[in-house]
Amino acid sequence: MFDEEKQYETLEIDGINYANVARSKDIVEGKGYQFIFQEDYDLQIAVIRFESKLYCFHNICPHRHADRIHEGIIDKKNKTLTCPLHGWTYTLDTGENTNKHQGIKHLVKFSIFEEDGLVWAEIPSDQLIPAWRKNPI
Repeated sequence: MFDEEKQYETLEIDGINYANVARSKDIVEGKGYQFIFQEDYDLQIAVIRFESKLYCFHNICPHRHADRIHEGIIDKKNKTLTCPLHGWTYTLDTGENTNKHQGIKHLVKFSIFEEDGLVWAEIPSDQLIPAWRKNPI
């Protein structure tokens, strides 16, 4: 999880802003990692390593606006991630909901890469902050 005292490094590649969110060795196979930007609940990501590949999603499940995607259950056979709270399931490749009976909401996916033992993730834009928070009554 984000250390409030630590400032993270950033860089820009092809117009996308990235932050150093972890060391490669800290993102272990089959487990999720939570990173919060600017100490803002809505600006957090879930980083998951599955079959040695990194995946990065908005950590807020669109079903009930809960920050638990990083604790999701990975189905190795179907290559999916299931929210541990209410069982909504998303594909690791796209973040799409696998059960259309649950609705069409999906996980927002972000770019992520590793370089020189560091994990760099796309910084979420403040578009992820709900409108009611941006324009309080």
